[in-house]
Amino acid sequence: MGKKAREIVEISVPEIVNDLNKAYADEWLSLYLFWYSSRITLNTNLKSIFEKIYQRDLKHAELISARIKTLGGSIIYNPAEMIRIGNCKYPDSINAKNEKEMLESLINYKRCLIEVFNRLIKKTHGKDFVTYGIIQELIKEEIEDEDMLENLI
Repeated sequence: MGKKAREIVEISVPEIVNDLNKAYADEWLSLYLFWYSSRITLNTNLKSIFEKIYQRDLKHAELISARIKTLGGSIIYNPAEMIRIGNCKYPDSINAKNEKEMLESLINYKRCLIEVFNRLIKKTHGKDFVTYGIIQELIKEEIEDEDMLENLI
């Protein structure tokens, strides 16, 4: 990150990197959760929707990781560490035989991501314009995902 870019970030860079790493962990876990769900469901419509969501989550993880790197941070890589530091509780199991239960678990995870991004928006507003812009895009898509999943119940 350039000198002027560092100067205009009015928030602790290590703190925002830490918050972004937690959000990165949440996105990777969401990606895996939806990828896994797309593999176990027998409903072809759900499979297609889950695939769209996990591809979107991959894009989110890439955007977050790029911002972490730009801020001079290191991206976490250990899945156990992702579960440990993530904001969102990873479901203990996903029941492919009960679509409603499966959808409710997935919706709850998306709701947690919305809360995570909402906190980041509030924290970065007027203090880190680049991170703020990225998170605005991500929360918009998470809200769309939640709505799409809710409409399936």
